[in-house]
Amino acid sequence: MKAIRLLPYPALLVAGVFYVHGIWEGRFLELRPTSEYCADKPLASPATSWTWLPLTHRCRWSDGTTTDLVPAYVNPVVYACLTLVLACIVMAVRAARRNRRRPSK
Repeated sequence: MKAIRLLPYPALLVAGVFYVHGIWEGRFLELRPTSEYCADKPLASPATSWTWLPLTHRCRWSDGTTTDLVPAYVNPVVYACLTLVLACIVMAVRAARRNRRRPSK
């Protein structure tokens, strides 16, 4: 049972690290004009769109195509870690309820 109690901490750490990595690689903190980091083709209006969950930052071009600046592996890793944390919480609550019903001898 100790492993279930300790597992959420590294899973949350990994999720946080990958989320910050996605913000960095997705250029959310970029101060340069959009035309400098989305420079492949003429940009559409609006040139970019973004969401925090799932983490996306898309360049939109005038021909209708888009490119996501956030690496493809970021969101699956973040969601897998958060699912693991949720599963550990559910198992811990279940174990606590089970132990409460059975009086200790």
